[in-house]
Amino acid sequence: MSQTIRERGRKVFQAGKEKSWQGIAALASTTGISKSSVQRHQQGIKRRNQYPESEWWETEAGSAWLKLLVLGSIFFFGIKHGIGVGALSQFLQALRLELHVGCSASALDQLKQRLKDTIEAYEVAQAEHCQPQAGQGICVGADEVFFGLPVLVLAELGSGYLLTEVQAEDRSYETWKEQIEHWWSQAGWECHFMVSDRAKALIKLATDGLGCVSVADLFHALRSLSQPIGSALGRQQTQLLKQMHTLKAKWETAQDDAYRLKLSQALSQLSTQQLAVAQDQQAYHAAITAITLSLHPFTLDTAEPQTGNDIATTLEPPLTQLRRLANSYGQQKAVLALETFQQQLPDMMQGLHAWWQWAIQALGTQTANIDIQNWLLGCLLPWVYWLQQVDRTQHPERKARYQQAAETAAQQLLAHPLTQAMPATERQDWIDWARWMANNYQRTSSAVEGRNGYLTRLHHAGRGFSTQTLKVLTIIHNFHLKRPDGTTAAQRLFDYEFPDLFEWIVEHMGDLPLARRSLKAHSPNPFHLAGFPP
Repeated sequence: MSQTIRERGRKVFQAGKEKSWQGIAALASTTGISKSSVQRHQQGIKRRNQYPESEWWETEAGSAWLKLLVLGSIFFFGIKHGIGVGALSQFLQALRLELHVGCSASALDQLKQRLKDTIEAYEVAQAEHCQPQAGQGICVGADEVFFGLPVLVLAELGSGYLLTEVQAEDRSYETWKEQIEHWWSQAGWECHFMVSDRAKALIKLATDGLGCVSVADLFHALRSLSQPIGSALGRQQTQLLKQMHTLKAKWETAQDDAYRLKLSQALSQLSTQQLAVAQDQQAYHAAITAITLSLHPFTLDTAEPQTGNDIATTLEPPLTQLRRLANSYGQQKAVLALETFQQQLPDMMQGLHAWWQWAIQALGTQTANIDIQNWLLGCLLPWVYWLQQVDRTQHPERKARYQQAAETAAQQLLAHPLTQAMPATERQDWIDWARWMANNYQRTSSAVEGRNGYLTRLHHAGRGFSTQTLKVLTIIHNFHLKRPDGTTAAQRLFDYEFPDLFEWIVEHMGDLPLARRSLKAHSPNPFHLAGFPP
């Protein structure tokens, strides 16, 4: 109904602009609308045109842009960032739109609900393109975030696609298994490994539910390892600095020479201790960095493939350094954290072994040429892998090390005779394959942790989630959020270019709610009628 009213109003506006000298009868004849409707629309247009820009909203282009503005405000701010409809109402009224579109909080709330329904309809419309290829390989990560009820989040780590995001009564294995049934049992996925913290339910979900390798999350493992030692080092450094500050203040005000000498000796001792702690801090950070830099499928220095046994040998020096520090900082907690980390190392290596098996298996389906396989695994893949690591990290030291590793791999790649002999189109196809395979090496579930942080902020902003709200946020994550390369998670996982979510919403939402005239605002003032001054 509102669509018909707006179209008629625009016809009257355009006809009135072109033939302003003619009367209502001529306008009615031109537009095919009754004379009474023409008069009503003219009155409405006159009432709405209160500002210099008002006439533009009556045009077809202006009306279309107004729809983009209102729906975009609700979609990007109201849904994606949790801004309330009250604040959105104030924003739209500040733009002087209240005479052209329904801007009240109740009208926007109804429009927001329609928009959520349309987002759900988008997912249904794209369902036929969200089917995996037979035997398509994936790697997943899982975690929980706690509000009133825990939200179970399981993502495909290579693409970032959320396979499960739902509130549940508990986080037991049975609950997890129930939540993944709708996409796991009916699809042709082949899960190679699952990264998670060491929660028993998640380990069982990997081994029994998905039938894959359970990989210990490096993010959680390093955090648990570094917290007791790092915290103890930080506390001791802070205490020493405070003591030095106090002694310096006393030394500056002391009058007695013997007392000043005693303070100087104490300051010297504290300075020595502070230097030792600073050196231990450097050793601690160097050990943690060495662990992080070692857990890769290729070596940093030579870009050669490495296995779990190679990494175990590389990790021995930094772990020895941490054992020394644990005896002085953190003590029992630090020693226990170090033991736990070492126990989880074999589970981290399982992820590396599973990835190598996946790479060899996937490559075998692409080519049987041994020379090409060796070239890919030994030259092209390490170059692409280290370039991806350069883009991912923001840490200056690690970025520099990864950049150096990429340059080393590039030199080896260019020196290989197959690199120059291969046709450019074929070489580009193998580069694309290497990018896909390198992206599948995932050693942390930090992407899931980031999602949990986003949900936490929205949960507090909206004072909770409804089932529909959480589902809508999942759809937005999968089909709308883009990486720097311009691809969405759904596009990366299913290799299909889905229609833009927001453009699809605008196309299928229909018209905006009409502005309502307030009877109270236009009713006569009884005091004014009685003769009182306004």
